[in-house]
Amino acid sequence: MASYGTKTHYSTNYQLNPRDAAAPRDYYRAREALARKDAVRLEQKLLRLSRFRIVAFLAAAIPFLLLETVPRDAWPALIGGGSAAGLSFFALVAHYRRIQRELRSARLRQTLNAEGLARLDRNWDALPPAPVLAVPQDHPFADDLDLAGRASLSHLIGRVTTAPGRSVLQQLLLDPFAPLPANEADSLLRIRPEPPRPIPTPGSTWPEALRERQEAVKVLAQAPALREDIELSAREAPKGGAAHDTRRFLEWLAEPLWLPEHRLHLYAGRVLAIFTPVTSVTWLLGLTPGVLPVLGALGAYALHRAIGPLATRRFSAAEAGEGDLKTWSSLLALAAQLPEGSVLLDRLRKRVREPVPGASRAIERLIQITDTAGARRSTMTHLPLVLFFSWDVHVLNWLERWHARHATAVAGWIKTVGELEVLAAFGGLLHDHPDWGFAEFLDESPAAFSATGLGHPLLQPARCVRNDVELPVAGRLLLVTGSNMAGKTTLLRAIGVNQILALAGGPVAAVRMKTRALLPWCAMRVRDSLEGGVSYFLAELQRLKQVVDAANAGPVLFLLDEMLQGTNSAERRTAARIVLSRLLETAAIGGVTTHDLELSATPELKDRVVDVHFREQVVGAGGGRTLQFDYLLRPGPATSRNALLLLEIAGLGSGKGTP
Repeated sequence: MASYGTKTHYSTNYQLNPRDAAAPRDYYRAREALARKDAVRLEQKLLRLSRFRIVAFLAAAIPFLLLETVPRDAWPALIGGGSAAGLSFFALVAHYRRIQRELRSARLRQTLNAEGLARLDRNWDALPPAPVLAVPQDHPFADDLDLAGRASLSHLIGRVTTAPGRSVLQQLLLDPFAPLPANEADSLLRIRPEPPRPIPTPGSTWPEALRERQEAVKVLAQAPALREDIELSAREAPKGGAAHDTRRFLEWLAEPLWLPEHRLHLYAGRVLAIFTPVTSVTWLLGLTPGVLPVLGALGAYALHRAIGPLATRRFSAAEAGEGDLKTWSSLLALAAQLPEGSVLLDRLRKRVREPVPGASRAIERLIQITDTAGARRSTMTHLPLVLFFSWDVHVLNWLERWHARHATAVAGWIKTVGELEVLAAFGGLLHDHPDWGFAEFLDESPAAFSATGLGHPLLQPARCVRNDVELPVAGRLLLVTGSNMAGKTTLLRAIGVNQILALAGGPVAAVRMKTRALLPWCAMRVRDSLEGGVSYFLAELQRLKQVVDAANAGPVLFLLDEMLQGTNSAERRTAARIVLSRLLETAAIGGVTTHDLELSATPELKDRVVDVHFREQVVGAGGGRTLQFDYLLRPGPATSRNALLLLEIAGLGSGKGTP
């Protein structure tokens, strides 16, 4: 188990500790208590250090104040004692700041584990906001399946803070068949609202990438201390710069080197960096005429005028990514310590360790260079450095040497940051729900979708009712009936959300799940548009047209909830029959919910529908009647209705209605 220290004291063994194998709730409580205890200890230590600092400051200041009141022969002792106390004071200040950082880490660890408990309870108000995902308009499933925003799948996954992490999470949830960019760093730093891509063609690398991601998630689920350090590093690191600043940094990485084509400037800078200081010293000693250091300074200034604008622009571009770099540095240091046992984790670990000295140390070196370049902001400091040492050309040389060695690796580092955060988040999801499993993907066989113990991931586990669900093969559909509030829509959403988790390589809320690699296309949460002049009925028709078009283009998983509610019963039944007949002519699979108990008996659908239903129970008598739901899926069509009873329970009925 990693200690509650600073980020520079990570554990070097992130394999599962037997103490970490406790139930998730017990684990988070124990870690939160440990963090709280550590924070109290550090606060007490800071209090003691504050007192020692005051004593050291007085011990350093008083001897110098006494110099005017004591004999001169006592001065050496006073100066020596005051100097020693002064050094102690500065050492105590440095130690105090280090303990402050440890205290902030301990408090943040306490917060992270409290959030772990809140995540188990689905207490959305106690969690930080969900990662911001840009959902394209008319996305086929994001809004219907609650993938973004408060109380959403991305909110449950959480634990994703950096821009690359959010970009990877968005791609896996909204466009799971798209390969993660390999060499386009910019595409991993911005949210890209693109429509989902077609399913992977046979022979593509997608199935193998999916299996590797599942394997990595399993390993990280067994390393909670590492996952906590990953989340801690991302959360407590300085916030990155604005998007345009990061883009400036990436544009600088893509620029060609300047000094290799202008080596004369570098050689002149090296000569002047020796000539000017040496001639200045010899002139002070009276050995050489004063014109020599003046000529050296003039040459250095001319060199500065020649390369100054270019150097300043490149220094600024390199500094623009500094906020992100500090975040990535700590995360990449953790990536270098990823446990073994996974092809994907091995690849990430190798990516950040090569080229030597590795990503984290290379980024730290770049930060040192940009800090050195920051001397240009002070004229009193920068001008003497330029005149005596031709400062700009040497710092530019250090920067370009870094560029030549590491620029091509930065895209891989950024990709690693994003993948690491998302894999750790999925690992946390599996750790929090040890009864969840991973989906097994079927080939083009007749099998479609089956799940044992399927539940909705966003429901609190203690309240989530699990069901065994099977979707029939193409050419048939699952028709779910039942009264209001019985669980029909939740069942469809459970199928869709778990399908997305499966396509993303994460764990699914099921004991076992077998499915085909199909994107969900949903019509559940249709909205009209006053601005666009689109009625609810027209909006629903447009959405159903999109689903049918997608099914005609290739196999999909369609999930339709209470089709065509914006018209009368007779026309709704006819229209629904037409739409479903069109879908059954394609290779799509899916399910539909309806209150129309006669829909499955129509000639077009009679032999092509698998009926299942939910049931409710009326409890009480007279005005005290209420409904109870067990949310258990049963074969066959529903036989009861409850709309009038709900009207009566709400106080709007006549008291004569019957369910």
